[in-house]
Amino acid sequence: MGVARGNESDNIRYEWQSWPSDSLEGMPPKRRRLVGWGLLWFLLLGSVLRAAGIPEPWQSILAVVALAAVFGPLIRSAVKETQRLRDEGIDLPSYPVTRKSLISVGIITGLLWALVVVLVAIGRPVIPLLPIACTVWLAVQFRRWRALSG
Repeated sequence: MGVARGNESDNIRYEWQSWPSDSLEGMPPKRRRLVGWGLLWFLLLGSVLRAAGIPEPWQSILAVVALAAVFGPLIRSAVKETQRLRDEGIDLPSYPVTRKSLISVGIITGLLWALVVVLVAIGRPVIPLLPIACTVWLAVQFRRWRALSG
């Protein structure tokens, strides 16, 4: 985490603060690592478990175990880093909640639940962890949007 140098304003203490806050470069290093691992997780793990021929209930269980093993320490270090930055007086901007983002998350959540219903209807065993997580995320984002809009 390099300290910014030169003729920059006093509000910028770290190099990553000079980037836009909604970009990966504008995130603190540990939060950026968490997002990077999250992307890698969703791109690779599902296809690896499917290619290994692991049946569906065990795929989800293995995914949750690996999720806890990988993301537990990453989330903990990102939270500690955020707390340390707040102690230094640096407030990180939060993810903006807009009507468009709520609609997008709602559509994705609906599609995931529809996929679960279709899979159950054709007799495939399914553990709906992702649709449940998306529903919780939608509820949290809706509450934030309501609080911001008045």
